[in-house]
Amino acid sequence: MAQLNMSFEHGQPWDAARANFESSIERARQEHGRWIHSVTWSEDRTSARLAGPSYEVVLNLDPTHVRAQGKIPLALKLLEPAVRRFVERTLRDQRPESA
Repeated sequence: MAQLNMSFEHGQPWDAARANFESSIERARQEHGRWIHSVTWSEDRTSARLAGPSYEVVLNLDPTHVRAQGKIPLALKLLEPAVRRFVERTLRDQRPESA
């Protein structure tokens, strides 16, 4: 197992960031159910624990960043640069037009 520790600046107003955080995780669960077996939300829905085959990752949202921490298979760790680019692109594309 390898340690995952990523942080991304979301660049969104708090209300938009919260809505996008929740909808992105739910969309990922629907589209990638084979890999995302469970999502456990915090009461305020600013944190989600995702679990699947041989991994567990906690995603946290704060007013400026999305953070991902957990344990993943080493093979997935090798994909970290591609995952980082994908998440950064997704966050950039969800920014409001006025930003």
